[in-house]
Amino acid sequence: MKNKYIFFKKKLSFVCAWRSLLLNRWAKTGVFVIVLSIGFFLRLWKYQYYPFTGHAEEYLFVWSGLSLIEEGVPISWNDIPVYGENNVYWRGVAPNPGPSGGGIGVRLIKPWLDEPPLFSLIVGGIAKLYKQPNFTVISPLVIRLPSLFFSLVTMILTFLVAKKLFGYGLGVISLLIYATIPTVVFGSRLAVPENLIAMLSLLILWLYLKYFERWKIRYLILSIFLASIAGLAKPTGYLLVFFLFFLLIWRKRWQEGIISLICGSLIFLASFFAYGHLWDWSLFLKVFLYQSSRPAGWSSLAYILTNPGFSVEIFLDGMIVLGFLSLWSLAFKKDRSEGEEIVVFSFIFTLLIAVISGGKHDQLTWYRYPIYPFMAISLALLIKEIINNPSFFQIAIFVPLSLANIDLLENPFWKLNYLVQSKVFRPVLFIFLLPSILLMIFKDERLIKLTKAMIVVCLLFSFIFNIWVVVNRFNILCNNTSCPLPEKINLLKIFR
Repeated sequence: MKNKYIFFKKKLSFVCAWRSLLLNRWAKTGVFVIVLSIGFFLRLWKYQYYPFTGHAEEYLFVWSGLSLIEEGVPISWNDIPVYGENNVYWRGVAPNPGPSGGGIGVRLIKPWLDEPPLFSLIVGGIAKLYKQPNFTVISPLVIRLPSLFFSLVTMILTFLVAKKLFGYGLGVISLLIYATIPTVVFGSRLAVPENLIAMLSLLILWLYLKYFERWKIRYLILSIFLASIAGLAKPTGYLLVFFLFFLLIWRKRWQEGIISLICGSLIFLASFFAYGHLWDWSLFLKVFLYQSSRPAGWSSLAYILTNPGFSVEIFLDGMIVLGFLSLWSLAFKKDRSEGEEIVVFSFIFTLLIAVISGGKHDQLTWYRYPIYPFMAISLALLIKEIINNPSFFQIAIFVPLSLANIDLLENPFWKLNYLVQSKVFRPVLFIFLLPSILLMIFKDERLIKLTKAMIVVCLLFSFIFNIWVVVNRFNILCNNTSCPLPEKINLLKIFR
């Protein structure tokens, strides 16, 4: 009887353990789904209105893709002198069928050979699916759909990579950061190939990690293939072949590294140059050499660090500035873990791509989009470090930068009537810093807990302000002036 009682007790204990495990899994999955849903909701919220319709960079690709599909030849706008008059297809104003009217003054080129066709075909294919007329200001409601999908996958991959390297908790924080930073949210909407390249860079890294976890060759083959086709979205994407190569030789896997470099380069270069030869080899080389000579210099990095943004204007996002500071902290940290080495390498690699390809002093901020997933993970690591080892010196920088985005809620027509007055700002900043100041003098356990609580409260307010900015940005800018409006399209009509 006693043995039977012990048996049932062990069985009950086993059942309770499994039940606890399942509940824990459901709770973790629920938190992930909630954070992911918040991020996707923010990207969907008025995505057709802001960034404003008529962004010329977006129409480079959709017009080229539609032309390839409908006429079998790439046609799009460009003003570079390499194209002669014999290449000019049309000059004029591309009309905006939306309620605000207007249009984009362009010179259309045939054949347009500035970029390879992959992203153009994706976004042009969506426009064709909705039967949009070419060489018009097609509604962002349609052409931004692929970027929204890429951004959703990128959010998932940001979580998966951070979770695999550092655990579930840091994975969720990384996802929350990437999901809510206004610069990232607004940039994720634009129909530009960098959003696809950002997704591919994370997918390649995730496959790389899976390869060393399970040692199955299919992960390596797929990562090589994805790295090679990234260049067919935009030539800078080809550098992901070197990204994979350096990751492999860092692990001393020289054979796999050399194979990935050779195979990835052959696939991209053969496809890229075959595309140019198909239309006009001489013109293709001229365009390629002209685009390759875009100015870059020693001040390019300084320009990126001091001119944040997601489009052609400066957008002073404090979280982006804090993200770059997290790279500084991680890069100079001694005794980095293997996961930290991977993050800091990925961050610096994508940053250097933007430095060498984004123009010397050009506010072409979409070149920076592939940086941001790694920045989010780096920033999550910095937050973990600040919470685990709070000090006044770190908190004095962290607090004002993490709360800086409240100033993005100011209406530009208020002039000096700021949202947060100086007489409020100064005492609130002092209150946030006070526990860490006292901690410098009195090494007390209660002060440590209070300082950590202040950091958490500061983070909560930071996320609230970020969400508030995203939800209200369009209304704030257009409160006292007229803004361009896109054509309204029923996205469900293709299912009827």
